[in-house]
Amino acid sequence: MTKKMMKAAIILAAAALVLAGCATKIPLEVKRTPTLDTTGIQRIAIMPFEAGNSAYQNAANYATGIARARIQEANHFTLVDANEIQRLRRANQSIENHVDALFTGQITHIGQATTSRQGQRTNRQTGVTTTYTTYTREAEVRFNYSLTRARDGSLLGPLEKRGTRSVSSENQSDLTSVETLVNQIIDSQLRYLARDVAPYTMTITRSLEKEPNKELQPQMKAVLEQVKSGSYRTALESYLAIYKEYKSVAAAVNASILYEALGETQTAANFMQEVFTATGNPKARDVLALLNKELQETAGVSEYSDTRRQVERVAGHANEEIQKILPAGAKVWIHNNASSNQSMVNDVIDNLTSAFIRNGITVIDRESIALILSEQKFQMEGNVSDNDFVSIGKLAGANTLVIINITGTGAARRLQVRVLSIERGVPIFQSDTDESWAL
Repeated sequence: MTKKMMKAAIILAAAALVLAGCATKIPLEVKRTPTLDTTGIQRIAIMPFEAGNSAYQNAANYATGIARARIQEANHFTLVDANEIQRLRRANQSIENHVDALFTGQITHIGQATTSRQGQRTNRQTGVTTTYTTYTREAEVRFNYSLTRARDGSLLGPLEKRGTRSVSSENQSDLTSVETLVNQIIDSQLRYLARDVAPYTMTITRSLEKEPNKELQPQMKAVLEQVKSGSYRTALESYLAIYKEYKSVAAAVNASILYEALGETQTAANFMQEVFTATGNPKARDVLALLNKELQETAGVSEYSDTRRQVERVAGHANEEIQKILPAGAKVWIHNNASSNQSMVNDVIDNLTSAFIRNGITVIDRESIALILSEQKFQMEGNVSDNDFVSIGKLAGANTLVIINITGTGAARRLQVRVLSIERGVPIFQSDTDESWAL
């Protein structure tokens, strides 16, 4: 069974369970924007959590690992190794060309207490009363996390988290350790970390309306059977017909819900606008407001994906054009020559690097270039000549240089690609201003 088929089966199973309950509810998959506005952030480094004091270090290490796993599961960001960021900082080098934002956190408090209380119990058969002691261990953890944009140091967050957990036993040695309780709290508090930083999909339910007009109830009941059988499109047409003939707002609302279930939220909103205009019914007004809010949520999520799709499209075009002129046995150095739009440029470079490697083209590691630049005390900033590029490229073992830049703004923004033969010291490709390069 494919992943898509499994997902469909799960949704249908959920629908069956919901419809089997007292109220008839329709499950809908909806998209949501994250708690923090991470628009434009594609590459992040998950830095080690800081410990408020030395006793919190184990908890900080554990939180770092859980945060990394949760963010990786979101499958939204390119993760940059925290060790690379630390290396750049030690060398007093800028991190902006390597990462868009840093994820950081801090364990601010860990509290613990073990208490006991005595009680008595009487054996019903013997009548003997015995005294027993119950031991309770409780732990509390407080921590926070945030994102810091690399380009300007602006802070997203912090988000404060707090949790407690306790266990009880009549045998003190059976009590869960404080460290385990602390880790359980961190697990619980970071369970939905991905929703704080990346767009996500969740399931909600909409309740079908009951028809107050007794004369229409048999028709509405028949349509409900169509819904329960999964024939959403047929049921939708039936509800629309009932509304058209009888102006039943309940039928109209149910039709709008099925439009949503079929992925046609804008059509649902347009229809409910017509219903509200025609009837002035408060229920139609409320449903319309709900649909418009859902559309706003969808538009917000689109902001996160539209830029990525544009970058992937243009990077794909660049890959095709560059590979047409690459020499046999090419060893490519991809250089970021942009003074702005670093996130986009880095995304293009990531896409090109992946495409080159998939096609067996050698790509010179960025760390190798950074080391050579450091050793040569050379700054790749400002007006760098082709001769300078050739010199550095030869030291790095490259025979071809791909220079990436972005020109213009708004609708005039274009990816600019120049390819230089390091062996011959001459340019062999220059992108134009065609729409194919538009960002």
